[in-house]
Amino acid sequence: MTSNLMRYLPLSLLPLMLSCGVASEETAPAAVMTTQAQALATGTPASTGVLAFLNSRSTTLAVLDFEVPLNALTAQAIIADRNGPDGVEFTADDRHYVSIDQVDAIPQVGPAALATLEGYVRATGRVEMPLDEQVGTFHGVAFNLAEARRVVAAANTVSQAALQSTVGLSANQAQAIVAARRIDHIVELSRLAVMNGAALQALKNHVALAPDGDPCTGPATCQAGLSCEGRAFGGPIAYGRCRSNLPIPGDSDSCSVMRPCQTGLVCSGSESGSPEGICRPAWMAGTFTNYSDLALPGSTAQLVSVVGVVGLATVPEDITVVIDLLHSSSSNLVLTLEDPGGETALLWNGPTEGRPPSRIPVTRGIPRDGTINGKWKLHISNPAGIGSGTLREWSVKLTSRWD
Repeated sequence: MTSNLMRYLPLSLLPLMLSCGVASEETAPAAVMTTQAQALATGTPASTGVLAFLNSRSTTLAVLDFEVPLNALTAQAIIADRNGPDGVEFTADDRHYVSIDQVDAIPQVGPAALATLEGYVRATGRVEMPLDEQVGTFHGVAFNLAEARRVVAAANTVSQAALQSTVGLSANQAQAIVAARRIDHIVELSRLAVMNGAALQALKNHVALAPDGDPCTGPATCQAGLSCEGRAFGGPIAYGRCRSNLPIPGDSDSCSVMRPCQTGLVCSGSESGSPEGICRPAWMAGTFTNYSDLALPGSTAQLVSVVGVVGLATVPEDITVVIDLLHSSSSNLVLTLEDPGGETALLWNGPTEGRPPSRIPVTRGIPRDGTINGKWKLHISNPAGIGSGTLREWSVKLTSRWD
């Protein structure tokens, strides 16, 4: 059984009821593509956060009703279901949620409630996500994870006088922020009685220059001494990463499994079959995952799942694909990887090679002087149309270098 929530609907289109209890639509800029699709399907980081939140005994009726906030009847139904048939907490019949389907089956719970729960756990830091993924819109101001972290840090550390003179908040707003410390997340900050969109935008502007490793959109968006690397120029991904180009001792040294690189470096090239690799800055490597939960029906139609890659150098060295799929006849599947420039590599030909492994190093097809930042696509076909299953998730693990 699948959840009633539209699993493949982008989160930027889901209503996030996080601002004073009123639903708002968070619409990310069209040029932004999140690097990790977070459908609310069992096994994804978003669903793991929702289940942990609902299983926690600190999540009371009052928290669900007033903090999230859910409809009162929905909140009551969840607590009643969690308490089991006897209606009493901490007894043997209490329910422990292990899937979103269990939650979705509770009376009064539907797509809107699931979307609200997801929005709340994401915005309160209960979901593992990339720094450039959107956590929500508050009083009309959108925040990705890195921006939300920097704003919360500023709210907790900037003096009351500087909040007024430097950030540009009113005396009442600055006083309210200082009185509320410690502020734990962007939801708490946004719900202060005096907070509004202008104040949140002022705080966001105050921390606009990103530190090392945070998302950036151009050369003027990083702190001094950093450059914005890894944007997909001409492509759909607006974000890169702020990187330091200062030399690191041991950079460009040879390396292997037995001779690892020094701290701050990774051994690049060894996973492509070479006995030796080259030490490169650690930021030039990354793993990018799509928690797709993509249905694979008994059909000959080709299916495609996409992963967005940002923040690496310009061309790939190591390319490794990790696949988690369940299929009743996986030896019939043909898997192909496509890089952002349209070059392809046959990962696995089931009809001639049998059941695909979970980890496939790419040593053929995709050139090592092609594009690395942008959309990577996994193509799945079933020429015989036999069997069915699910692609639960897949990752592309990359190391890169300058062209």
